[in-house]
Amino acid sequence: MNLPRLRARWILLATVVGTLGCSTTPTTSTSSRHSVEPVHALAPMPEAVTSFAAVTHGGWLYVCGGHKGERHDYNASQVSGAFHRLDLASGTAWETLPATAPGQGMPLVAHGRHIIRTGGMAARNKPGEKQDLASSAAVLQFDTRTLRWDPLPSLPEVRSSHDAVVVGDTLVVGGGWSLSGGTNAPAWPDHGLTLDLRHPERGWKKFPQPFKRRALALAAIGSKVHFIGGMDSDNKPTLAADIYDLSTGTWSKGPDLPEGRFKGFACSAIAQAGSIYANMFQGDLLRLAPESSSWEKVGRVAHPRMAHRLVTAGDHQLIVLGGEDGEDKRPDLELLSPASAPVSILSTSKP
Repeated sequence: MNLPRLRARWILLATVVGTLGCSTTPTTSTSSRHSVEPVHALAPMPEAVTSFAAVTHGGWLYVCGGHKGERHDYNASQVSGAFHRLDLASGTAWETLPATAPGQGMPLVAHGRHIIRTGGMAARNKPGEKQDLASSAAVLQFDTRTLRWDPLPSLPEVRSSHDAVVVGDTLVVGGGWSLSGGTNAPAWPDHGLTLDLRHPERGWKKFPQPFKRRALALAAIGSKVHFIGGMDSDNKPTLAADIYDLSTGTWSKGPDLPEGRFKGFACSAIAQAGSIYANMFQGDLLRLAPESSSWEKVGRVAHPRMAHRLVTAGDHQLIVLGGEDGEDKRPDLELLSPASAPVSILSTSKP
């Protein structure tokens, strides 16, 4: 089975980046630390990867997995299971944590003292062999005190290229596709999933999802989960933003993302201080305020990228990290301060 290719003629050259400032001995976690506002340059990622997972929690930045090879070149040696974290107070040395199963196209979320990974995809073929790509149903949580991975109830079906968010004590998974290996065509779930993290033994619950998209981003304001961008089951990138209200079980439409290269494919989004921030390949940092009908431009990254991650850094700053810029993978971290940036309106109405 071949993964859908973007309609572009440039080829990503894989970059081999040496580990910079990487510690191999985990230290005692301080997940209860206050949020940290880094005001300095941050050490680049230990691995140059795309389609990886990242989240900030308790003053730490956690990164997991990802694809190390050239785009559309998949084999078991090119999918990472590495797990690292960076203390944002110093920002100089990455700490190596216990690895997990290799995977890409999966998210990380934080809840309590845990970091949670859902699903993901890994190649099972060796280099030079026909691609054999399989999604996973595994759900794992990392205890930031004991530094151990433990299982949570598996997803009802395998899933990758999806995203996830935590709303209160509810873990929400949406979008993605299911790859079963070999030359089998992908299946596109028509539903999202929720898990009550207070009672995970009760299992996953499904809710209807009125679209089929992968490589999208999820972010939540209150009970409203925004499903942003992605690529649909016809392999077309989209600017759509759909909103699911967990409290009412209803869907509504949000304002489309502004036009850009590859539209909203492989974008990233995060909620901070009651607003949603998103970043796509065209490079603008976008903000959507609660109940707003428009996206605002509140900054721009120095190196536009895709298949990256946008995460919070304290209460007022954001970090863009990883991904690819069209020529190379980018292991660097960019620190953004949207509150100090000039604002311009990029879209003004809901579709």
